[in-house]
Amino acid sequence: MKRAKQKLVSPPRNPLVALLLFKKSGAHSKTEKALRREAKIATQRKLQHED
Repeated sequence: MKRAKQKLVSPPRNPLVALLLFKKSGAHSKTEKALRREAKIATQRKLQHED
């Protein structure tokens, strides 16, 4: 009879390293994309108010 396969247990991940990898640690601020989009929307609003 064959034995059941044993799953390898990987060591637990360090949550601090994961946060650094995904840039979610430290001071929270808007991403560059969000800042560019916000500036673009503000410019469009200014143009519409001038008309």
